[in-house]
Amino acid sequence: MCKDMSLELWYSPTGVEISNRDERTIEGIMNYAISLKDMERRKVISAFNDENAGLHDMGSEYVWKRTINRLKSLIIDDFGIEFVMEMLGRDINLMSNPEKTLSEVDIINLAADLGFIDNTARLLLMQQSELINHFSSPEASTSMAYFPALACVLYCTKYVLGYDSLPEFTFGNFRERLFNEQLPENDGIITLLETSAYFYRRITIRTLLSLIRAKQGGELDNVLNNFAKITPKLWSKLTGEDKWPIGNAYAEYINQGNKEVAAYIKSVLIKVKGFNYVPENLRSQTFIEAAKELENVHYQFNNFYNEPDAAKKLEALGTIPAPALGVCMTSILICKLGNAYGVSNAAKPILDRMLSNISERSWAYYLNEVLPTDKVVLSKLFDTPGYKRWLKIIAKYNLQSISVANYKVKRFINSCCDDKYATVKIIANDFIEGRIEEGSGNN
Repeated sequence: MCKDMSLELWYSPTGVEISNRDERTIEGIMNYAISLKDMERRKVISAFNDENAGLHDMGSEYVWKRTINRLKSLIIDDFGIEFVMEMLGRDINLMSNPEKTLSEVDIINLAADLGFIDNTARLLLMQQSELINHFSSPEASTSMAYFPALACVLYCTKYVLGYDSLPEFTFGNFRERLFNEQLPENDGIITLLETSAYFYRRITIRTLLSLIRAKQGGELDNVLNNFAKITPKLWSKLTGEDKWPIGNAYAEYINQGNKEVAAYIKSVLIKVKGFNYVPENLRSQTFIEAAKELENVHYQFNNFYNEPDAAKKLEALGTIPAPALGVCMTSILICKLGNAYGVSNAAKPILDRMLSNISERSWAYYLNEVLPTDKVVLSKLFDTPGYKRWLKIIAKYNLQSISVANYKVKRFINSCCDDKYATVKIIANDFIEGRIEEGSGNN
């Protein structure tokens, strides 16, 4: 366990150990689901064992909902909805009920990034989300079979419900240091951030921006000082998608007339020559909200029917501005990649039109600055149908000819073109784990 935050970054639990014998039966698995009540475990066992009723799919759906709700409450209780919206790059001021905007995919990704689950759990739970939503749809011609339902319960138990309480949550310790003290220039945590997996840097920057909004007085002074020390050291190792929020924050505080905070952020932007990431207006936020709606629809119930309307709303906004490009590309691509059960045929022509308007320069930005950290797109490639659709996208838009500065992305695209699926999955997993920089030209 991580005890000294100056020597080690926060870590994720790898799941409870379930014996090979126990993972084969619902009774065996439920013995480990200690966060469920006895009555709940008996109901799940009964649902799986009643062969005449065939309620195993309902049992797995119940366990799935308990799993997602537990992760959601843990995240919000520990960090608050303002921090969650900052992590997701969404404007909480535009929402009447921000908690309702959180999709299952948002919750799973946040849980992994914040250390509640590891990246293996992220991939497995993302797959279960698609499975559950597919079989819940009226379009599904069959119900979920017994063993896929049992596997869903197994993963939920192993990574979430098998813990009565969280293991020591070390990210919280690091976050508290950011507002309780001013870190020295040579602090071990800053040195580690410069060489650590990418998502640690992303979370650190988003956390600092969130704390600037949330804190006052001496705590705000600490946060601003730490922001001014940490951001320049990480800037060259951040993708564009994590530089835009800093520019957005500067524009926001200028508009509010908050000179103190704006001055700190301005000093950092001057130091790193980052004013290209300050948006000229708030038009991009409209695109981001529309893109997030499309992404949420894709992962929700009856997605094939609902995707066309959401895609039309995004298309109707016109040319995508630079600050919103990454988010919009992600939402378009995941719908194009579909899931194990296909794609929305009605949404396909709308998505194709939007992709046909993406310039070579914008594709280069996506490949260099977004794809290496685009976990929702990368996770689609671990299913053969999604991978095959990705190969068609590469061929149609001639992505192998795009100038790519990130050597690892270049190798990834070349492996796709050569249909070396094993290599593609290895590199995709590296990206998901935060290892994005092998020979990278990120600046």
